[in-house]
Amino acid sequence: MAIELLPAIQIIADLVLFFAIVFLVRTVNKEIKKRSFAIDADPLPEFKKLIEDSRHSADYLLQTLNEGRKSLKEIAYALDEKEKRLRFLIEESDSKFEEMKLGDSNRGEKCGEVIKLAEQGLGEKEIAHMLNLTEGEICLILNLDRKKNENA
Repeated sequence: MAIELLPAIQIIADLVLFFAIVFLVRTVNKEIKKRSFAIDADPLPEFKKLIEDSRHSADYLLQTLNEGRKSLKEIAYALDEKEKRLRFLIEESDSKFEEMKLGDSNRGEKCGEVIKLAEQGLGEKEIAHMLNLTEGEICLILNLDRKKNENA
């Protein structure tokens, strides 16, 4: 066989394959067109029920998410209020603590005043009113002073 014949044989073989492929494609297309694409009616109600159930579930999920969001907002508001109250209480306790520190230095002076007023003949109630102390504090100061004087 001559070498010049080989390309001719190759071309003929390619043409035969090309026509075979075209024939097969046309045959498959005809079969596809012949087939009916009608939807089977048996599973259709079940599919509709699934879609409806899915919608109900989605609505329930959205409702639950909205309720959760509202609850979180309420909790956040309550926490903000508690934080404000806590900050106020801390500031108030700090100021009371400072007053108590200052009061410690004034306490010795007040004790001296209580004793002086008692020596002048004023009653515990009057002294308490004048020095802005309770009657119990006045009574305690006077009793401690008496004990101190007895032991001295």
